[in-house]
Amino acid sequence: MKDFVKIIMALFLILCIVSVAWPFWDRYWLGKELERVCVYGTKNGVEETRKLLSQKMEEKRYDFTGDDFSIEKDENNRIYISITYTDEISILGVTLKELRFTVEKGASEVEERW
Repeated sequence: MKDFVKIIMALFLILCIVSVAWPFWDRYWLGKELERVCVYGTKNGVEETRKLLSQKMEEKRYDFTGDDFSIEKDENNRIYISITYTDEISILGVTLKELRFTVEKGASEVEERW
């Protein structure tokens, strides 16, 4: 019986660790997607970038659309994309903490010179 309790406690501890790490994991991969879209945005317009961003968010099953992001592009083809959103740490359906994240990425056009 003691072994069963130890196994249950270990599984609960693993569940807690995963639940705490998950929002930060999502933020990291969202940032990676924004980096890829920023590179695309240096060569394309804001609306095309917003369409690609919407498509990527749908593919990755994020709950964001292109309109949720702030996209700014200047005359030097530097682009900045940012989003502020909330996520939560919850265990077994109980929300322990709400987290507010801001993810900002930027890229500038690079000219190849040989």
